[in-house]
Amino acid sequence: MSKSSATTRGLSHVALVCSDMYETVKFWEEIGVPLVKMEELPGGGQHSFHDMGNGAMLSYMTFQGAPAAAPGIASQHLDVRKDGAKTAIASMNHVAMDVPKERFDEMVGKLRALGHKVFTINHGSDKPFDKEPDAKTWIRSMYFRDPDNIAFEIASLMRELGTKEDLAPQVKNAKGERVDYVPVLLRKTREAAE
Repeated sequence: MSKSSATTRGLSHVALVCSDMYETVKFWEEIGVPLVKMEELPGGGQHSFHDMGNGAMLSYMTFQGAPAAAPGIASQHLDVRKDGAKTAIASMNHVAMDVPKERFDEMVGKLRALGHKVFTINHGSDKPFDKEPDAKTWIRSMYFRDPDNIAFEIASLMRELGTKEDLAPQVKNAKGERVDYVPVLLRKTREAAE
């Protein structure tokens, strides 16, 4: 990852809605994301906080009478390889957590040993579904679902990001047109060279 010039320190928490707090807490604790805080909400709901490491938390809320899930609208389709990963504007597509690349295979094995379906991708590779990453892989990802079928990713960066090649694709506007915009990291590189 590149040296940060961000004004924030990172992720505090992502808040998701679950149907069964017990099943959700048990799921995350089994794979090593412990519950660190539970709060009662008005109307009988609950709000949990789970330690993702480095101060980041994953959070769940339950609400009495919450609307049903809407896969393909508010969350990913259940089979993204068949139906794609497109979701609606302002939806929660997936949550990605970081693990060191040395622990990637261990985490895949742990999830599978617990009976969870997991698929992996070596992003950037000419053979993204091979078991091992190659020199072009910039991030390895494993994808799985929580008890409510919310999509999660555990990702391992394979190299530092923020290179000129990483930032080469031009940003598009809402019409799908490429915009002449220079990302901050490239502006800083240009300024330093001048």
